[in-house]
Order: sequence, then C-alpha cells, then structure tokens
Amino acid sequence: MSDGKPSWPAIRRLDELWHRGERFVCGAMFVLMALMVFVSVIAETFGNRREYVDVAALFGVCVLGVRTRAVKEGERRPGWPMSLAIALGVTLVIAGLVWVYVERYPGGFIWAQKLALVMMVWVALLGASMAAYERSHLALEMGEKLWPAKALRFVKALAHLVTSAFCVFALYASWKLVQAQQDEATAISDTVQWLPSWVAFLAMPYAFAAMTVRFLAQMVTTATDTAAPAEEHLPT
Repeated sequence: MSDGKPSWPAIRRLDELWHRGERFVCGAMFVLMALMVFVSVIAETFGNRREYVDVAALFGVCVLGVRTRAVKEGERRPGWPMSLAIALGVTLVIAGLVWVYVERYPGGFIWAQKLALVMMVWVALLGASMAAYERSHLALEMGEKLWPAKALRFVKALAHLVTSAFCVFALYASWKLVQAQQDEATAISDTVQWLPSWVAFLAMPYAFAAMTVRFLAQMVTTATDTAAPAEEHLPT
C-alpha cells in the first residue's frame, strides 16, 4: 500500500523545470505577439495620418498618467510644472518614434500579422501543455460523485489513460501534418520566407507529446496514490 506521499522527486523536479521553460517561452512569445500587433495597428492608423489633435490627445493621456500614478511611501508626487514637463517629454518621445516608424516603414511590417498568428498557435498549445502540468485542464467533476470513494482514484487513472491515448493519436496525426508540410517546403507566407511552414506546425506534435507524457505520469501517480496535492487556482 502507498503511504500517499509524492514519489520520484528527481522526475518531478525535471518536470517543474520543463514547465518553467514552457512558461518563459510562452511569455516571450506573448510579448512579441503583442508588440507585432501593436506596430501593425500603429502603421494602419498613422501611416497616412498627420494630425496635431492626436499629439494633443497623447499629451493629455501622459498628463493623466503622471498625475495619477501610484507613489511609493515617502515619495512626493511632482507638482504641476514638473508633471507637465515629464508628460511633454514622454509625448515627444512617443510621437517621434511613431513618426520615424511610419516614415521608415510606411506599410508597416507586412510579415508581422502572419508571424503573430503562428505565435498565437504556439502560445495556445504551450498553454495546453502547461495546463496538463498544473492539472487545471477541463474535467467532468460530476463523474467523481458517481463512483465509490475507494474506486475513485482508479477511475481517474483510467480517465488519464484514455486522455493519453487521445493525445497519442493526435501526436501521430500532427506529426504526419508536419511531414507533409516539410515535403512541400513552403514558407508561411511570401513575406516570411525564412520561416518554413513545417516549423510553425511543430507546436502541435510537441504539445501532444508533452501532454501524453504528463497524463501517463498522472495516471501512475493517481493509481498508486502518490500524486502531489493539487494546488488551488484562484481567479485573478
């Protein structure tokens, strides 16, 4: 009989580091994706627009930001002259950068939207893998109330096995898709020739492989009653 204590600490530590790496890559891609979408919007909005009212509106937003920002304990909020000077400086910097960008790249980065879509797929699938690690994936909790308490962990283990089998099937299908894209040797678009389409699709077999390993591990730890206590995920 198991004593209910988590086992295989080395493997758990490796999985934790793996999860941290996924979280870092996911966060970096999310930031890059947001920046690319932002510069695309800037190019579409101000590519052919030069209005002083936009600069005045930006200055007003900067003034509000300076005057309403949170101040640390013991720190004095700057007076109106200093606040206006800071807001003016920030306005000139932002307006200058926007002007340089739209003058240098009047059509914006054409490849930004395509690359942002690829990153969105990667972020979504990395999120699915991280959800498997955190045991925060969707589950039918009503089924847990239908089984006797003694049999519940075995039912959960069986559910993890079925989920793993689905992930294996999805892994095989996604790998065949990657191979098909590799045979075609095409880029994700004419403007992003340096990124082959098969590289963009690699997120699918990676995510399903990671989820297969994690669900199989959870099947074993659930059946042997050696799973670590689940963390409570509070809404943010």
